[in-house]
Amino acid sequence: MTGPITESSWRSVRDSLARTAERFARLVEAAAPEATAIGRWTVAETAAHVATVAELYGTVLPGASPPRPFPDTAARVEATALDELGDLNALTLGQLTERAPAALAERVVEDVGRLLDAGRAAEPDQLVSWLGGARLPVAGCYAHLLNELHLHGRDIASAVGARWPIPHHDAAMAFELFLVQLLSRDTGRLLVHEPFSDRPVAVRFRSRYTTPVVLEARADRIAVLPGGHPADAQLHFQPAALMQVLFGRLSVARAACTGKMFVWGRKPWLLARFLGAVRFP
Repeated sequence: MTGPITESSWRSVRDSLARTAERFARLVEAAAPEATAIGRWTVAETAAHVATVAELYGTVLPGASPPRPFPDTAARVEATALDELGDLNALTLGQLTERAPAALAERVVEDVGRLLDAGRAAEPDQLVSWLGGARLPVAGCYAHLLNELHLHGRDIASAVGARWPIPHHDAAMAFELFLVQLLSRDTGRLLVHEPFSDRPVAVRFRSRYTTPVVLEARADRIAVLPGGHPADAQLHFQPAALMQVLFGRLSVARAACTGKMFVWGRKPWLLARFLGAVRFP
């Protein structure tokens, strides 16, 4: 159960995407391309990955045809589950051979601009086919790309000692418009893996920037429930910290020790099991 995608939230996610793409581009232009950003990826490879994500959305979103489509992209995206995402990333990075920071920065800005142009005529709640055949509203796709820019901007900034603040408002949109909307719908084979839990584990998520919601890890999926539904644990979070936790950039312990996440409730220790179920690569 999710709230409606409002005209205000639709406008906000597009405005934030435009600003963040420009900020990301300036960061990439000034960064050392061979510095290690995340895992084995250099700054240049990380920027190229973001460019491929923006271009892939050109094949998914209505009215946003990319000028340089990857072969068989739509079929590959729909067939890829989360635990197979590394193969898709390797394929697209192999096809995008550009590694010059200025050229990659320009490419990201151009492709995001193309998506924003298409968004003027798009319906934000129109469902499109996403990774693994999951169904995601158009606004959720924009929020996911916004999250990609922020997380990988953080990776690059950390590699070169630059600042990269992530606005809580932007992270809140990534949580509500992307993650909650995604889990509220048919996720196809996106989350195919071992059962999440031998019994349901429900966590109520609260922040100053979001509407309270309960996410419940069941045997075969993550269910989205109203904020007043009974929960094993309650989590108060700063949105930027939560998205970094869910995407493996920040540990729960560090987020808690720095006051960015607080947990309480009947069984607060179950938060660790829940977060293990919803972590994304």
